[in-house]
Amino acid sequence: MLTKVIKITILVNDLEEAKNFYVNKLGFSAVSDMVFSAEWRYLTVAPKKDNATVFEVLKAETPEQKKQVGKQAGGQVLVMFESDNIIDDFNRMKAKGIVFNGEPAEVPEGKGVGFKDLYGNQFDIYQPD
Repeated sequence: MLTKVIKITILVNDLEEAKNFYVNKLGFSAVSDMVFSAEWRYLTVAPKKDNATVFEVLKAETPEQKKQVGKQAGGQVLVMFESDNIIDDFNRMKAKGIVFNGEPAEVPEGKGVGFKDLYGNQFDIYQPD
C-alpha cells in the first residue's frame, strides 16, 4: 500500500539559482545538498527541514527536460502549500520579490493566492478556515 508522497522533482536551469530562490526568497530549508560527482549534485528543499515531502531540485540536462523547465504542470498549479498565516506569508514573500497572481482572497473553505517560481511554475498558497 502506498502511504505518502516523499519527493517531487522540480527541473531547473541552474541549481545555485534555484537553491537561492527556494531558500532565500521562499524561506525553505535546504534538506540535502550533496555532491556525488562533477555531474551529480543531490539537492532537496522543503518548507521545513522535517517536512515529509521534499522537492528534489534537478538541473535539466536533456533537450526534453529543458523544455519542461517552468512548465511542469502545463500552466496549471504544480503544488499547493498550506499556510497558517497567508497574509504574513504573502507580505514576507512579496517583499523578497515573489511574483503573485493577485492578493490573498476568499476561496472555497479558506483563503488562497497563486505565485510563480523563478522559472514560471505556478504554485498556490492556501489557508483553511
